[in-house]
Amino acid sequence: MSFFAGKVVIVTGSSNGIGRGTAVLFAKQGSKVTITGRNAASLEETKRLCKEAGAKEDEILEILGEITDTSPSLSV
Repeated sequence: MSFFAGKVVIVTGSSNGIGRGTAVLFAKQGSKVTITGRNAASLEETKRLCKEAGAKEDEILEILGEITDTSPSLSV
């Protein structure tokens, strides 16, 4: 069992690149993953990859928006 299993993680910028890879890695380790990003289609792809890595639907929270904009950031 992974150290990260069951832990809650927030990965900003997870719609592509390093952020996406990090989110998928945490999902593979059994974490509950909050993913954030500005592009809805890319964020949906990250969610799909997290599910492929083993995360359940209710273990992934998507937040669409710019992290520097306080309104979506406050919902995290």
